[in-house]
Amino acid sequence: MQPPNLSPLFQPLALAGTELPNRVMTSAMTLQYGEGGFISDRHLAIYEERARGGVGLMMSEQLTASPLSPSPFANEILAYDERQVERFAALARVLEPYPARFFAQLFCGGVSGSSSAGLEGWGPVRGPSRIPEPGGEQPLPLSAGEIAQIAADFGRSAAHVKAGGLDGVEIHGAHGWLVGQFLSPFYNRREDEYGGSVANRCRFATEVGAAIRAAVGPEFPLGLALTYDEMIGADGITEEDTLAQLEVLLAAELFDFFDLSIGAPHSVHFTIAPMAVEEGFSLGFAARARELVAGRAAVFVAGRVVNPRMAAAAVRDGAADVVAMSRAQLADPHLVRKAREGRLTEIRRCVGANVCVGRAKNGEPVACVLTPATGRELDGWAHGEPPRVAPSAARRVLVAGAGPAGLRAAAVAAARGHEVSVCERRERAGGHLADLAWLPTREGWGRAVEDLLAELARAGAALRFATAVDRELVERERPDVVLLATGAGWEESGACPALPGGIAFGAGAEVLGLDAALELARLDPGRLGRSVVIADDTGTYAPLGLAEALAAAGAEVSYLTARNEIGAEPDFHLELPHLLPRLRALGVELAAATVVRAVAGAEVEIGDLWGGGGRTVEDVDTVVLALGREPRDELAAALAGAAPEVRTIGDARSPRPTVAVIEEAERIALAI
Repeated sequence: MQPPNLSPLFQPLALAGTELPNRVMTSAMTLQYGEGGFISDRHLAIYEERARGGVGLMMSEQLTASPLSPSPFANEILAYDERQVERFAALARVLEPYPARFFAQLFCGGVSGSSSAGLEGWGPVRGPSRIPEPGGEQPLPLSAGEIAQIAADFGRSAAHVKAGGLDGVEIHGAHGWLVGQFLSPFYNRREDEYGGSVANRCRFATEVGAAIRAAVGPEFPLGLALTYDEMIGADGITEEDTLAQLEVLLAAELFDFFDLSIGAPHSVHFTIAPMAVEEGFSLGFAARARELVAGRAAVFVAGRVVNPRMAAAAVRDGAADVVAMSRAQLADPHLVRKAREGRLTEIRRCVGANVCVGRAKNGEPVACVLTPATGRELDGWAHGEPPRVAPSAARRVLVAGAGPAGLRAAAVAAARGHEVSVCERRERAGGHLADLAWLPTREGWGRAVEDLLAELARAGAALRFATAVDRELVERERPDVVLLATGAGWEESGACPALPGGIAFGAGAEVLGLDAALELARLDPGRLGRSVVIADDTGTYAPLGLAEALAAAGAEVSYLTARNEIGAEPDFHLELPHLLPRLRALGVELAAATVVRAVAGAEVEIGDLWGGGGRTVEDVDTVVLALGREPRDELAAALAGAAPEVRTIGDARSPRPTVAVIEEAERIALAI
């Protein structure tokens, strides 16, 4: 196969007073690593790792530019605080050995802020008009004096960035933050010089830009991040409106680049697009914008670009000057270096699971589901080759189970120099990730399994299918270490944490645990019958994904959850706004705070969790239980004393989210 032409990615780009060494960037991403309002050493470590990995440009996470309009996050980072200059300088010193450039993104929260984040500086949220974001607080409209003060604060903050030795500034005018709210006809209902026409709505952005330009001078890159479509129709920013805004903003002769992406509070599920969204969906509009601004400013674009081939094609075809591959570099911060060296098959791919995003939304430090080292660089976790053991310390390691925990532990242990063998009782690897990968829009989990297997093969570990580990096998092969990664199964007893006493089963009840139902449906959805009830008490994607697959095959499906909301986990990861319309279009019944009380034959008794009336559903072929998982940990007792060291890891130790079991597996393998 002809190797892809990635050369467009590695062309430098002159930008005001600096030069980007290549055309790959990381967008501003909330990392939740701030400490006391300042950039932390954890920030420095993750940024240095990306620089070491070859990225051309990094954006900071959003830094608050004015105390008049704070961030909604309790651990916001304050660019307007003069003491931040030293933290900027510390970052500049860390990055000095590398060609990568670093721009600070300055923002204000506006109506997306919070009147009570943290414990200091409380006050009403402020915005252009009295229009809140969906589910947000009623804002206090900004006065003309306050607008001028915020613009001046942006200038002061930018001066701090330059004084600290960083390379440029981006104004965050996208995604429903303050500058973007002034640009949006939905949020901006003002009747003064800041509202109404496109030129008026752009006025605040140009005043902020002018204040920054006055503070940093002409030879310091300055750009503006823009939402090109709020996805709420003519009431908000549309593509045509953005093109008109660009004409006004270009005429101001302030901005060296425009950073384009999609979405706002109404459509954040596209802003940080999950697995269900097509890769590279923003490139079409970027090409239109670049045609307009070419020769006057550069165009950056973000929109789920995770493949270097796609990024190179976007640059080659003139869709953009710089392409963001942001979450892709959470999964593999050495993506650019590997692409440059022709090692595309060694890149650990981002699958759009959005565990990183969910954690950021929840105020938790960002982590990657597939790459435990991300965010832990300061703690000594290494990306790439793990520390090797001396040949004399090499041990024979037997891993039972080729799910995510077993595969990761085996690959890391083998890469360190141990002799590793993996035994999997099934005919395929991947564990519960493989169980999910066949569901609609879940192909990304299949890519994750492929990458786990590729890493295992590169490390030199052996993999045997249809091989169950037992005492006889262990005593015959005499490993030094046995890692039991046998996973967990969905229980079928009817025990439900939300329903004391559990589900009552009568004669003839056709009941399956979720894992058994997924396997049968993968082979033939019709095996579960024409009428299926799914009882959920997990809030995870899998039971909803099964409901979609069965309904798409023609079954009548009722999804009942004991929780007060449907799909807490997919909502956390921004999948729910994509999934719910598909389920409704297929006619899936969706009910929250609802439990299955009893199953007898083809009759299912359903009740309200909080004591309301019940009903009986007749002619049900199968009831699927997604109520809880039980660890498959029986091997630990059976193998006691059979090897010098026997450890249970992953879901077999205790069922947890995938991000937790992969982290544990890598940590244990690093300690062998």
